[in-house]
Amino acid sequence: MFLFPYLREKSMQPELNKEIDFYKNLSVEDISNYQLMNFNELWQGIQKNVPFYKNLVESNELPKQIKEWTDFQKLPINPRSYVKEKVNDFSDHSREPDSWISTGGSTGNPLNFPSWKEESVNYESSLWYARDFYNIKRSDRMFRLWGHSHVLGKGLAKYKKIIKFKIGHPLIGFKRFSAYDLSESQLKIAGEEILKFKPNYIIGYSKALQLLAKANMDKKNDFKKLNLKAVIGAAEGFDKEEDRDYIGEIFGSPVGLEYASMETKLLAHTHPDGSYKVIWKNNLVECVDEEGNPAQEGRILVTSLYPRAFPLVRYELGDIISGVLKNENSVYAFSKVKGRDNDFLMMDEDTPIHSEGITHAIKFSDKIVAYQIRYTPENVYTIYVKSNSKLTEQDYNDIRSRLKKVDYRLPGLDIKQVDKLKQTIAGKTKWLIEE
Repeated sequence: MFLFPYLREKSMQPELNKEIDFYKNLSVEDISNYQLMNFNELWQGIQKNVPFYKNLVESNELPKQIKEWTDFQKLPINPRSYVKEKVNDFSDHSREPDSWISTGGSTGNPLNFPSWKEESVNYESSLWYARDFYNIKRSDRMFRLWGHSHVLGKGLAKYKKIIKFKIGHPLIGFKRFSAYDLSESQLKIAGEEILKFKPNYIIGYSKALQLLAKANMDKKNDFKKLNLKAVIGAAEGFDKEEDRDYIGEIFGSPVGLEYASMETKLLAHTHPDGSYKVIWKNNLVECVDEEGNPAQEGRILVTSLYPRAFPLVRYELGDIISGVLKNENSVYAFSKVKGRDNDFLMMDEDTPIHSEGITHAIKFSDKIVAYQIRYTPENVYTIYVKSNSKLTEQDYNDIRSRLKKVDYRLPGLDIKQVDKLKQTIAGKTKWLIEE
């Protein structure tokens, strides 16, 4: 074990031990009591510092104390699309944010929200608690098939990130391989890099991992010699369970899934027993039907249980969960999640481009609030962007410059500014849709 990975593991071990002890010592029957008590403490600050809730409490539409489920269920359900339009009203104004974070995903409609530095403390300990399900340690070597958004930024921040990825990550045993180009030739190179690097585990966009396995099926026996602890998919689910089984067969290891979003951080993680375990120390999760009533299968709602610049209260992600296990109305485990289907943009039959690559290139523009790519039956693609102000020629050139770093053909697509994006029959705004 090299010095830096060892020091990272040693520094995290006390927090990890606390996390393990917490989940071990609090019984399932105590979950909802713990969560409601914890939320009520946060609620005292939220109702003072978050305009949306302050107005509702002052008009006596919401209670000042949240002591039981009947009180909690008086709080409104807030879909992501609604919150996105009123981020300022849903943010804590007791102090300035340390940074602003932007989501990616399958809608092409990123949400920008404020964050405080100390929020990452909860994320780190929970992340390594979940990875410990697969005996993954902080000192283990990781191969990551992921986006390279750091090369798309600008100014000093861009170069700081480049230094971090080129120098910092190798020092701690991380190797990152771009998921922007998922052509078979590139994925074969990734396979060779995995064998050279000899990681303890692999993480990547779930659908990219399926393509990685398919492109390197001839290396199946060599991969098995690595004795990988796990291959973990993230950012999206698999198209079908068979894809997960196939990845496990090629790499000779368990295959897990992180369930997270930029807003919630890690929300749940698969366990080798087959279920998703909710990180319920940090998140109160509900499952409700279309009318908002508790259900065994339905919409997932998330309430954050630690201080945040952007507190989530009955926040609807837009996904569906099923096979839920609850203590009262608090979900602590579930079997399946449906949602966030990140389609590929096919510039040709051999080069799938993941949605995150497009989103990363476009979201660096401060003016753009949403985008969509539409295609004709003849596979002619057009990028439509929505902005609060008129885009200049320089704005278009900046977007094309970043798109070129994802794929050299993307700058050739026509870019048009529009007031509205096209929706599906179900009323959803997908990032990739037929004209």
